[in-house]
Amino acid sequence: MNEIRCSRCGRMVEETDNFCRHCGYSLKPGRGFLNSHTGIILLMLIVGPFALPLVWTSKRMGLVAKIIYTIIMLAMGYYLVMACLQIYQLTFGMMQGMMGGL
Repeated sequence: MNEIRCSRCGRMVEETDNFCRHCGYSLKPGRGFLNSHTGIILLMLIVGPFALPLVWTSKRMGLVAKIIYTIIMLAMGYYLVMACLQIYQLTFGMMQGMMGGL
């Protein structure tokens, strides 16, 4: 078997290894948990559209899945921005009402 060096710790690992046996570093970027469907969904629920770069660097999902995740994340981002805008307008309106009543 051919051996290669881990780019993190520099120790020798087998070419067929997915992770370094010494430091645990992923030897095949784009194939870790955060690039799986489950990881993307969890990140999407936690950080919203900021998980989008992981979708497009994932080597575990196809183009159709990437497009679907992108549409869902952009829709979620739009909804969150609109909800924040509504909250701001409601708060601003309440403050105006309170100041006008004094």
